[in-house]
Amino acid sequence: MYTIHVVEDDLDTAELLASYLQRYASERGIEVSVSRFVNAFDFLEGYGEHVDVVFLDIEMPGMTGMEAAKRLREKDSNVVIVFATNLAQFAIEGYSVNALDFILKPFSYPAMELKFDRIFGELSHKSKEATITLTRKDGVQIVAVNEICYVEVRNHSLIYHLEKRTISSWGSLSSAAKELAPHHFSLANACYLVNLRHVQGIEGNDVVVNGERLAISKNKRKTFLSDLALYYGGMS
Repeated sequence: MYTIHVVEDDLDTAELLASYLQRYASERGIEVSVSRFVNAFDFLEGYGEHVDVVFLDIEMPGMTGMEAAKRLREKDSNVVIVFATNLAQFAIEGYSVNALDFILKPFSYPAMELKFDRIFGELSHKSKEATITLTRKDGVQIVAVNEICYVEVRNHSLIYHLEKRTISSWGSLSSAAKELAPHHFSLANACYLVNLRHVQGIEGNDVVVNGERLAISKNKRKTFLSDLALYYGGMS
């Protein structure tokens, strides 16, 4: 059972999106529970249960969907966020809150079906969350790949920067890059291997990852930005 929240001030639009979700789930044998909220304040105030996906209208009175998403990320770093908007240019702002995708109004089922394929594919991937085993001085530790923000090489050791902690391990950055390549990691420079799902933005010659600025080297910049663009390809 996937729990889905639709935050949309237009009741007809919310009803249409909910009906498309139910139709898609029925056609594929998926169980979903869809809740609707007419404003971001009520949505955020009651947020606390496990939620898999949140559809956020960007243009809402009182608090925009983007503002709501930033507050949501303070509560939940894992929920899948999808923006709904009339204007495609708003989608680029999704980088800052690690949004998975955006949907353009007015909705049509054929277009939404493709979006749902990506969204539920991501949920399926997360439910089978990949892990890696890190070798430490005091033994080994299993870590969820999605929890890794970036890997740093320092004094011939690897430092795995997770969302709320760091872990030191043996190994080389090249071997880590090879192991993590299927999970959307890319080298920003010779010292940093970045998990693209945690990128919050690009500022000049730096990439912002989990609130930290990491330098992008000149010789890695083209490949890194290309990898990032491919990762967010569904938002173009």
